[in-house]
Amino acid sequence: MSTRCSVVVVILASFVAASAGAGEARVPLVWLDPAGAAVGLEAVAREEARSLLAKMGVAVAWRRENADSLARAGEVRVILLDRGAQRGPGTPVLGATPPRFEVAPFVWVHVPNVRAAIGLSPRGPAASIEASTARALGIALGRVIAHEVVHALAPAVPHGRGLMSASLTRSQLTAWSIAIEESVLLSVQAALRGDPLVPRSEPGVMAAAVGGEDLRR
Repeated sequence: MSTRCSVVVVILASFVAASAGAGEARVPLVWLDPAGAAVGLEAVAREEARSLLAKMGVAVAWRRENADSLARAGEVRVILLDRGAQRGPGTPVLGATPPRFEVAPFVWVHVPNVRAAIGLSPRGPAASIEASTARALGIALGRVIAHEVVHALAPAVPHGRGLMSASLTRSQLTAWSIAIEESVLLSVQAALRGDPLVPRSEPGVMAAAVGGEDLRR
């Protein structure tokens, strides 16, 4: 078992132990938006991520923190970034999960790239967007968050289809619903139980990129 997988198993075991009395495993998620990139979108994004993770047996509890707050063991920090990133030439990255963590897992969400992926300008206040479009953006952010939290909780889960597609398309980000493969659900539940995880073969950061149909826009 890799060092990273060992660390994640220990962290997940703490989730289960901490919530054993309540009869369910709860995963604390921390919302960090240091540049205010997702102001006005938080409620929708958090609810979409919560709903998707609940379908995988993950009961989450959100709280908000400042950028200078210290990480706590037994939580996943969701860091909203006001900058883009690319995976190779011309492939915008929507979110990413580092290959290892020293204290607690964390994920990055590149808000400008998510905005662009659904047809908006990379930056701008949510208040200036039509209400229905702002809601679509919040849902898209929530789906990217859920995708990356799965990588943080269950490193053995590879990219696949639906929510865990390596390249999320505009339609996947904004559709009424998004599919979750049964294998993903089972892997996440195994991780929550503290079952041994098989390290994935691909090295480095796991990242969700923009799908090909959107790159041709």
